[in-house]
Formats: sequence, structure tokens, C-alpha cells
Amino acid sequence: MLNQFVGQEMPELQKKKDLIVQQNAQAAKTLVDIEDKILTGLTKNENIADILEDDELILVLDDSKRTSDEIKVRMQESEVTEKEIDRTREVYRPVAYRASVLFFTIIDLAVIDPMYQYSLQWFANLFGSSVDNSANSNEPS
Repeated sequence: MLNQFVGQEMPELQKKKDLIVQQNAQAAKTLVDIEDKILTGLTKNENIADILEDDELILVLDDSKRTSDEIKVRMQESEVTEKEIDRTREVYRPVAYRASVLFFTIIDLAVIDPMYQYSLQWFANLFGSSVDNSANSNEPS
């Protein structure tokens, strides 16, 4: 509910958060790929002297060092930005908490009578339309 609410109230902030998450996942995948290249280069050479003479492995190691340093810098920058975004998002947590309480209350109606069965998708649509149709407020919660 928090993602949905922030996405409706502050779409640019939510897009920025999603982009950071995607970039971090891509960076992690790149680091794993680099590690695999290094391990492949090391395992194909059984003799230590061969490792030192393998130009391809040396180029892979240089490239991996450069790439990992760039990724480390970007990850540090994105960590700072993500913390700022999370601080802003936390203002809306009470709204998301109340929405989740409402959802689980509605879900418990099925215990009373099976006719009252609702999905999360239905509730998310209802919640979204309620936010869209509500009067704007300066107070976040």
C-alpha cells in the first residue's frame, strides 16, 4: 500500500526509487558476471606461472577492477539518494498502515460468510480510486 500511495501522491519520487532498485540489481548482476569471468580465467590455467602470462586474464582483471570501482561509487551515491527517498516515504507510512488494517478487516469478512471474499487487487483498485477522489491535504497522514 505504501508503494501505491507514494506512487499516486508523488509519482516522480516512486519512479526514482524504482530506478535506483533496478540499477542496484543490475550492478549486483554485473559484479557476479565479473566474478564468473575471473574464476573462469583462473580455473583454465592450472599452473600459477600460466596465470601470470595470460594476457586475457590480466585484461579481465583490469576491466573488473575498473568496473567494480565505478559500481561501488554509483552504489554509494544511490544509497544516499535512496535514504532520502525512504525518509520522505516514511511520512506516508501511517496511511499505508491504516490501509492494510482495512484490507485485513475486509478479508476477515469471509469468515462471517464466504460471500464476502475480496482480493488484494480489488482492494488496491478501491484504495487507488479513493486516493484519487479524496480532497488534497497538506498533512501527509
